[in-house]
Amino acid sequence: MSSNPSKNKLIVGTRGSLLAVSQTKLVMGMLQNANPGLEYEIRTIKTSGDEGKDILGAFVKEVEQELKNGHIDLAVHSLKDMPTSLPSGVCIAAMPERGEHRDCLVSKDNISIHDLPFGAKVGTSSLRRIYQLKLLRPDLDISPVHGNIITRMKKVEDGIFDAIVLAAAGLARVNMEDKIAYMFTENEMLSAVSQGILALEVREDDPETMAIVSKITDINSEHAASAERSFLTALGGGCRMPIGGYAREENGELVLDGIMFNEEGSRFETSSIKGAIIDSQKLGKTLGEELLGRFKDKQ
Repeated sequence: MSSNPSKNKLIVGTRGSLLAVSQTKLVMGMLQNANPGLEYEIRTIKTSGDEGKDILGAFVKEVEQELKNGHIDLAVHSLKDMPTSLPSGVCIAAMPERGEHRDCLVSKDNISIHDLPFGAKVGTSSLRRIYQLKLLRPDLDISPVHGNIITRMKKVEDGIFDAIVLAAAGLARVNMEDKIAYMFTENEMLSAVSQGILALEVREDDPETMAIVSKITDINSEHAASAERSFLTALGGGCRMPIGGYAREENGELVLDGIMFNEEGSRFETSSIKGAIIDSQKLGKTLGEELLGRFKDKQ
């Protein structure tokens, strides 16, 4: 059942955080440019993730349920928060052009990762980030940090942390790029799978919304997401596993870099693969199986 049969106005669901609402408005601006006269209403939905519950897909499930129930026409998600397998009845209808995929450092006095003092206290709750930070700066005192972007950044301002690690795309989408003190290179910190990509989710039985939304999809984002999510699936990982992956087009081919740590962070494997862009899913699967095989061989 559609919540809005006429389709000159979309009811859009999102989480209520500053970042979620900001990126939803960004998406709706794109959709209005592609569909002149389109109107929209944003409905914010409280999720388990907003309550701090550490569940796979916690930022997605409640919004997704509102979509399945027909209360909204469209859900806007950060793709990196979405499980690789979607429930029946919904699909990703579009992925706009990817934002910045890299992680960045926000620090007091804009100090880079290399210039932080010995033993500086750095905040991040991501195992992927923690383990890569330890490779880069084993001396750092790394502690968990929770809350939205504003809450986390205030902890730096208040001196609780010397620095925190965030996704650069998130800062850009809330117009806070000027707070970035350092941008990690791919060699220093490989990003989370699908970081910087937004996913527009609709019901499979709603071709009208699908047609509206599909106008802003970006083929490069789709290829990258296909490779990276296939890589993650092959490793059996969820969005919180210590796994990083980044795919991009280079010289007419798709290149995918991947890294995987064991649970304790004491071992890791990294590798790259390249091949035909059309084989993005196969490339991700092959790279994931290679890294998994290396772990098993060394046990």
